[in-house]
Amino acid sequence: MKQVVNVLWTGGLDSTCRICELSLLDIVVQPYYLNDPQRDSVKYELKAIKTITDMIRKKPNTKCELRDVIVHNVNDLAPDPIIRTAWKVLHEKYKIGTQYDWLARFTKQNNLVVEMSLEHSPRGKATRTLTGEGELMIDKEMGEQIADFMINPAKSSPELITIYEHLRFPSTLWEMTKTDEVEEMKSNGMEDVMKKTWFCYTPVFGMPCGHCNPCRDALNEDMAWRVPKLGRVLGFCQHYTFHAARHIVRRIQKKY
Repeated sequence: MKQVVNVLWTGGLDSTCRICELSLLDIVVQPYYLNDPQRDSVKYELKAIKTITDMIRKKPNTKCELRDVIVHNVNDLAPDPIIRTAWKVLHEKYKIGTQYDWLARFTKQNNLVVEMSLEHSPRGKATRTLTGEGELMIDKEMGEQIADFMINPAKSSPELITIYEHLRFPSTLWEMTKTDEVEEMKSNGMEDVMKKTWFCYTPVFGMPCGHCNPCRDALNEDMAWRVPKLGRVLGFCQHYTFHAARHIVRRIQKKY
């Protein structure tokens, strides 16, 4: 029986790079997507996942069985006071997002171990949380070809264990930057796949907005090609308008 690897897939560069890596192995890849109905980008992310799935399946060097993505609605997750308390502690220290509350509840309630594609960015909130609250070790049960990190429960805080115990982190991505991921995908014949990834939280006219955090990250990390020219203009206008408005408010506050 082939090994099954569960992967959280957003349609973004990090998780798609990992899917491409795993596609070269003789395994079964089962992607999962957590649907937050309040996010404007959901339909674009799911469209990217569907498009990329079809492309990878047709690649001549694909060895894996890439299954259709399983979508779970975050509103269907049951509350968990223990997880919520642990998340609040880590959020206060490191400002990790609410998705880590969802992920902890999702993996626990579905009894799943799932890969989360995480690059080792010093600016990353998740990276700072993992290194600040514990340490990582290789998950021997996943085997050498998968090479996933997991938290070391003997050297991690109780809150870190509660939130991250069912998550695994590909060791290959841990050593990469986003530009490294781009080069790896090119070298594996996946450049066309890479161009279909999605990252913007608040698309405008069906294209990246140039203003949300992922768009700003792309512009600041030598990935400006991912944001079309119109998106860059819109992002500049939104950025300028926001700071101009904040300056006016501060002047009014000082006056009165």
